[in-house]
Amino acid sequence: MGTADDFMDADGIKILTFTQASKAAQAKFTEWSRAAVLVAGGEVPHEGPYTVADVWRDYLADARVRGVHGVRIMDQIAQAHILPELGAMDVTALTPRRVQRWHQELAQQPRRRTGRARREGEEVIFQEKPATDDERRARRDTANRILTNLKAALNFAQRHGHGRGVNWSEVKPFRNVSQARVRFLSVEEQQRLVNACPPEFRALVQGALFTGARYGELTKLQVRDFNAQAGTLFIQFGKAKGGGYKPRHVALTEEGQRWFVSHSTGRRGDELMFRRGSVARSGRKEALSGFDGWAAYDEVHAMELACEAGQVDKVTFHELRHTYASGLVNRGVPLAFVAEQLGHSDIRMVQKHYGHLAPSAKAEAIRSLAPVLGIGGLGVVQPLEIAKPVSG
Repeated sequence: MGTADDFMDADGIKILTFTQASKAAQAKFTEWSRAAVLVAGGEVPHEGPYTVADVWRDYLADARVRGVHGVRIMDQIAQAHILPELGAMDVTALTPRRVQRWHQELAQQPRRRTGRARREGEEVIFQEKPATDDERRARRDTANRILTNLKAALNFAQRHGHGRGVNWSEVKPFRNVSQARVRFLSVEEQQRLVNACPPEFRALVQGALFTGARYGELTKLQVRDFNAQAGTLFIQFGKAKGGGYKPRHVALTEEGQRWFVSHSTGRRGDELMFRRGSVARSGRKEALSGFDGWAAYDEVHAMELACEAGQVDKVTFHELRHTYASGLVNRGVPLAFVAEQLGHSDIRMVQKHYGHLAPSAKAEAIRSLAPVLGIGGLGVVQPLEIAKPVSG
């Protein structure tokens, strides 16, 4: 819980009196006990109204004990979008109609600027309300994902005896909003973007375009992860769908191999493959002492500047991953191989985002790769003459 201190005066935050420490310990043990009872399938006694905030607390406690991936992000989403509006409500009074109204209002809210501003305690900045069709689709898609989290927590509560008889499945998500327009850069746009980047960021962009790796994966790479003999790059900290990490070896093109050789030659194996150097951290001048790697959200401002300088329509860093995958699909690479390169366990996500590119690529691959059978020559097969019956 903290460091024992018998000399300094208690401040109630970092330094506690014996009574305060006892209460804090009791609260922690109560949380652990609730989680253990829930995991065992039991029901935790509750005094007073069982609110949506109580539901969410118990749902997250169970998720933590079971080792569910992404609990912290789930809680951040709930604190921002679920609990301010619904948290104080008794779960038995939370009707499907009320949830439906909340869901619809959520889709009309402006997009929050997340990440750096919230972590540093600054005021959260809201962008303007969705105005274009794509912005409205995106907000509805986000509202659907948040609704899924809420319904999962409510279903968890029902399994433990709370809110029985309320059919939250009646709340329907928005339809046909999950398929975003995926942006792919042409070869010419990729070249303009790379040329417009400052040196340190240019290397990071090139690494993304040669591998299709995520930003977080690239920033953790070390020089030793490139295997020049095999022509592969080892992604040790790749995110796995459903939680945890799934290491993988990304096969590099000949051009990609040459670039990684030049980028890693003469460097120590334990060095970070991509260093930030003098590039402004998140668009600001200050740097972290003793750390020259790329941190979360550093790429956002750098991408905006590079797109503007290269006269490329604004794209996010993640869309470099889409560009890489679409290039493979357009060249006829089987979707299963594309999925392996990206670190997906199956082809469903690849099919969702790039399946529309596959028909033409498939036809081209069949025409160029299928064997020539040598059985289609003209005049080899003659039609049979059928004798006419002789009349009696």
